[in-house]
Amino acid sequence: MAATIGITTDVSMQLDSDLRAPAVAGSRPAKGLFSRLQHELGWSLRIGGPLALGELGWMSTYIVDALMIGRLPHSALAIAASSLGNTIYYAIVFFVIYLLNGMEAMVPQAIGRGDRPEGVRLLAQSFWIVLAGTPVVMVATIASLWLLPIFGTPPEIVAEARRYLVALIWSTAPLLGYMALRRYLQSINRVLLVSVSLITAGIVNWAGDWAFLFGHLGLHPMGVAGSGWSTCVVRVWMLVLLVIGVAHALRRDGLRFTASMLRPDWSRLKPMLRIGLPSGIDFSADLLQATVLGVMAARLGTTLLAANQVVLDLTAFLYMVPTGMSYAAVVRVGQGLGRSDFSQIRRSLTSVLLLSGGFTLLVAIPYVGFRHTWAAMYTNDPAVVTAATPIFLFCAAGLLSDAIAVSYAGALTGLSDTRSPLIANLIGNWLFGIPLAWWLGVHAGYGLRGLWFGRAFGSVIAALIQLLAWNYHMQKAARSSEPAALYRMIPSPAK
Repeated sequence: MAATIGITTDVSMQLDSDLRAPAVAGSRPAKGLFSRLQHELGWSLRIGGPLALGELGWMSTYIVDALMIGRLPHSALAIAASSLGNTIYYAIVFFVIYLLNGMEAMVPQAIGRGDRPEGVRLLAQSFWIVLAGTPVVMVATIASLWLLPIFGTPPEIVAEARRYLVALIWSTAPLLGYMALRRYLQSINRVLLVSVSLITAGIVNWAGDWAFLFGHLGLHPMGVAGSGWSTCVVRVWMLVLLVIGVAHALRRDGLRFTASMLRPDWSRLKPMLRIGLPSGIDFSADLLQATVLGVMAARLGTTLLAANQVVLDLTAFLYMVPTGMSYAAVVRVGQGLGRSDFSQIRRSLTSVLLLSGGFTLLVAIPYVGFRHTWAAMYTNDPAVVTAATPIFLFCAAGLLSDAIAVSYAGALTGLSDTRSPLIANLIGNWLFGIPLAWWLGVHAGYGLRGLWFGRAFGSVIAALIQLLAWNYHMQKAARSSEPAALYRMIPSPAK
């Protein structure tokens, strides 16, 4: 861990020197356009690369849970209960997590203008979202179980899901606390410890599942509930790592976290929530879209539903890389905005688009070329494999448009604009994508191909709308005498 913190410090020192050299208006750039873009590519990769790797590690915890639960007696019941429980819990908790996106937009802007103490104050205020959100998530999760019998869920699945969720909800406070600390560390360019926490989570989760599910290390077997308790241990582990990281960062920067910072401050909380709320709604719309597509696939039959899930899982795993890279867009665009350096802001988006798009194009070749192999890894049912293999081409196209869309969403969030990604999602996916998917897949009889074509088309429309929103912001900034003031959520300290 000491070595990791040391590496993080080295990277941060280099990034700090970059931030302390703001561009002078009207001065001649010391480097050519290509050199400056190459420079920005390096920083985007240093921030986004570890986070992308960490997102893959985060995704691996779900894979570990699925593999371990699948080895329980009556595994079909356990898998169904945990899957249902996760759908309920994460739909609720991630809405609160995305409320923290306001801090993720505001802290880089403060860092960019050289106001590091403001970043600490924003972190302190984010704890009010954690404090208020924790009981809401816990109560809403358990209350939702009462609705399951209304929808015809078998009582044995409801009972197992309840056992699982009663354990899982105790991970809420450490999860939300971790997410607040993570957003702060990302915003000040210390990302390696974040990625370490995400990658090691899979190992800790495997050990916890082994002990809690099957009764090792002196514990009694807990079945599917053991997976929930294992997740609690994982979340505490991740939180402890980031507490150490934040304490180290504050000490190195000569900053202090004081009790007075914890007093509610609506001048900071209000803009934080104003930015975060559209992100939470946007995530909920995404989740609902996946649910609706799953319901459509279910109408096509069990085989096509299984094939849809196979392709969806593989695509979601690859999507973690553009998602991780999008955090670099949030941070670098926000820092550039704080410095009023709009040329760097444009380069930041360009570099993330190149990295995310390049990765997607690179993996598309083996993703499509070996589609039969990937499908066969998930199931030994030849009918499911046959149904899944033609869909990979549509998924590759959708993955590329999704990578572009999430890059623009990150850059817009860096400008404190989370409404444009939400509007783009509602128009692209709900006004065009979902209706087209239903018409082609269900009405016209094209099956899964029609569903995924509609999904990809909606993603393209969403990306184009965000492109228009980005161009609007850049033109608006070019016309303003003080462009950074257009996006400043709280006043800068008096000079």
